[in-house]
Amino acid sequence: MGSGGVRGWALQPWFFLSMLCLFSMLLWQRSTGAGYNIYDLLISVPSLCVLFPLMLYRGWITREVLLGSLPLLLFVLYAVFSTLWAESPDISKTLRAALQVLALYLVFLYFRVSGRSSLLKNALFVACIGVALLCLWHLVVMYVVYGAPWGVTLYHGVSQESLGQYGVKPINAMHATMMVAPQAALLLGLLAEPGNRAYRFIGVVALVVLCLFLVALERRTGQLAIIVAFLGGALVYRNQVWYWLLALGLFAGIIAYWIAPEFFLSRGLSWRPAIWISALQSILDAPVLGHGVTNAPAPVEVKTVGGGVQWFDHPHNMFLSVAYFTGAIGLLLWCLVWVPVVIKAVFADSPIKSERYMVVAMVVGATVLMFDGGNALAPFHFDWFAFWVPAMLLVANNVAGGIDAETARATQR
Repeated sequence: MGSGGVRGWALQPWFFLSMLCLFSMLLWQRSTGAGYNIYDLLISVPSLCVLFPLMLYRGWITREVLLGSLPLLLFVLYAVFSTLWAESPDISKTLRAALQVLALYLVFLYFRVSGRSSLLKNALFVACIGVALLCLWHLVVMYVVYGAPWGVTLYHGVSQESLGQYGVKPINAMHATMMVAPQAALLLGLLAEPGNRAYRFIGVVALVVLCLFLVALERRTGQLAIIVAFLGGALVYRNQVWYWLLALGLFAGIIAYWIAPEFFLSRGLSWRPAIWISALQSILDAPVLGHGVTNAPAPVEVKTVGGGVQWFDHPHNMFLSVAYFTGAIGLLLWCLVWVPVVIKAVFADSPIKSERYMVVAMVVGATVLMFDGGNALAPFHFDWFAFWVPAMLLVANNVAGGIDAETARATQR
């Protein structure tokens, strides 16, 4: 495999721009429909109409690539097929989501099989830096320009119109956590890879900003994600630096609990056990095939102590959401997409061990999705950074690693 393909002068600017927009778009794009169109213009169309035919022409879509991509293809196809028995399906939206997922996978796969892993890392790094700059601006406007006390939750206490005057788009705290926490973990993993001092300094500063942003959101999931990122790094890299970082994170968590226990205890368990039990009961109504992908909220009914009813838009757990929409079959296929490649990257002596920064983001993303998460297959949204972005990176890396190994064996014969 060579580095041929699309001319570098066109490829590199496009890839850096597309990754920067992909990672940051939800912080500045006010229209969901416009965001979909930007995604398709920058990623879906070039990937499906240029990169995929190019990979076919160059013979990169081999039997090994198809076999490695099979779990992903089966899950996406099954999710689309499940609209046949969904109560109120949005087939066009589901098909658009499927194409967007496959387009992102093809982008990452192209850069791996064409030997451009360093370009991929650099583009992801720049994208994370861009998001950190936007997060920093949100913090500055909230706590410096408007002088809100640090103890006030980000975006609270200042009107949306006032924030909008400075170009700040207030974001739902749960959505912001699903987006920023995995990106911070991805940046942390990238910093663990070899790099020059300037690269590391800029990355560390950006990482601090992203962590401050998560703390300002005052969501416990975000705080947990920081510790889990250190745990994931310790699991993947297994050296003393990561062990110390993990210990430091745990110590900081204990100190925070000692100083302000009400932050952890005041909201109790946030209805999570009751939501999950109710979601499980709904899953048992269609345990094998699921209720079908609808790209609409899956209301969860929870009875309150006083006999009333509390409604939630979704199970607040991606595993349960996938099981609700696609049943046991879909949940199995969904797990096969990413669980084996995570295990292989962490424990197996394989070519993909050199790209372990992706695993840190995947571990953090999976943790975030245990407490949040929405639809099984939906167009580009906040939860993509907790699953589809790191998962597609890992799957593409695994497939390309298998090709590298096969090429090496053929060369030795």
